[in-house]
Amino acid sequence: MRTELAALRSVPALRRAIALAIAFSGFLAISFLGVRDLENTAVEDARSALSSGAVAGFVAVVYAAATAGGEVARGGFALALLGGADRRRVTADRLGAHAAAGAMLGVGAAVMAAVLTFALMGFGGGPLPGAGDVLARGVGTVAYTALMGVLGAALGLALRSPAAAVITALVVLLALDPLFSGFSVEIARWGLGGTAGALTGSGDDLPPAWAGGLVLLGYAGALGALATALTARRDVP
Repeated sequence: MRTELAALRSVPALRRAIALAIAFSGFLAISFLGVRDLENTAVEDARSALSSGAVAGFVAVVYAAATAGGEVARGGFALALLGGADRRRVTADRLGAHAAAGAMLGVGAAVMAAVLTFALMGFGGGPLPGAGDVLARGVGTVAYTALMGVLGAALGLALRSPAAAVITALVVLLALDPLFSGFSVEIARWGLGGTAGALTGSGDDLPPAWAGGLVLLGYAGALGALATALTARRDVP
């Protein structure tokens, strides 16, 4: 996995994804809190602003889907199998590397959200969240983006096309999950959006963070297992 992560870090795409995650997180934090009348802001709003880093999850899943799918499409995955390397091990290495890359995006986004929240609230005279709130939101964001990295990479490996993987991820996250969540309270709580909100502290009336994390881990594990099984059975270009 270290070799795969080093390969990801050597390509500008990861640095651009980290920069994009940081920029999105900062934009959301500023948009949420504003820059005026911050002394009237409730501490709960300040806590919610710390969850702005959760937007990095979208960046992580798109980045991982495009990178993993692109590697298969270009024949890079087949090159890794030269010399009789085990397909399952090679697949697991890529899933792990994208989890680590996703965590990097989460760290950058969580730090940006925390810095801007404290800067805006501090200079504006508003209430500051506690250290426990910062830690909980930060850890949740990093865990969330790591798991989204796994989900994106698994999609890329399973579909073997960066375009198909990215489109599938966006359709599920932006269309199907919100649609079905409107029909069912259980889907709203335990679907991708609900578990993400629970883990990152960016939603209300959701399961505990640990429960949301476990369910999201189950989703990532199931899709990763499917991608591994498909890769082990079929021809690799």
